[in-house]
Amino acid sequence: TYQQIIESLPVQKNSNSSWWVKLWVRRVSFYFTYIFINLGFSPNAVSILSIFVTLMACCLFIIPGEYNIYIAVFLINFWLVLDCVDGNIARCRKKKTFYGEFVDDIGGYYTTAFVYLSISIVAFIHGGVLVSKGSIWIIVLGAASSISDVLARLIHKDYENFSNKTPENKYKPKIESYEIADKNSLSYLRRRVGKELGISGVFMPLTIFSIYFNSYDFMTIFYFIFNGFALLSTTLIYVYKADKYDRIHLI
Repeated sequence: TYQQIIESLPVQKNSNSSWWVKLWVRRVSFYFTYIFINLGFSPNAVSILSIFVTLMACCLFIIPGEYNIYIAVFLINFWLVLDCVDGNIARCRKKKTFYGEFVDDIGGYYTTAFVYLSISIVAFIHGGVLVSKGSIWIIVLGAASSISDVLARLIHKDYENFSNKTPENKYKPKIESYEIADKNSLSYLRRRVGKELGISGVFMPLTIFSIYFNSYDFMTIFYFIFNGFALLSTTLIYVYKADKYDRIHLI
């Protein structure tokens, strides 16, 4: 039932979501979860559908047309709804699997790999607040932004995989990220900033506002700086952690 879908969401998980997700995405996802679960969709089917939705959105961003940007913005925001729906279904059906987590991650990678580049092409085609139409460097910034985000995620995953192989962590059960709640730590602060300003946070309403203010160039520049800083900080933090591990355990 609809109420069971709502009750399946852990309170801690919701509280650790971005304000944008808590404000409306999660609430809308409950309605779509009810629809998809009664149509017989599995969590994995929704995850795969979300990949096609994000790819369609990115294609529509870069195809000139009067209504294409409107549809693209709707689809990229709908991708975030689906990103919640697959988890809702998995919790309701108690079907959490390695394959499901893997496909869900792929959906996120596809989005971050193409969406920043796509909005930079919009700015290239139409111009914007800060750049004129046809400024090729805005595409360069969009491409660098997408690469930075994907690379930061890759570094994080690589360190996580390494960390899970260490003797002290080898037999520990996996802890969900939302269960880590040391709010005084630098890592927690970095995650919060990433959630609030990243792809599941401020990015989504900015795609809507940018339609009316023609400010996709501003978005591109902002996320070039944001993702570049995220990549630099992620690299430095995990290099430091890996070196610290060696100094403690190999002496």
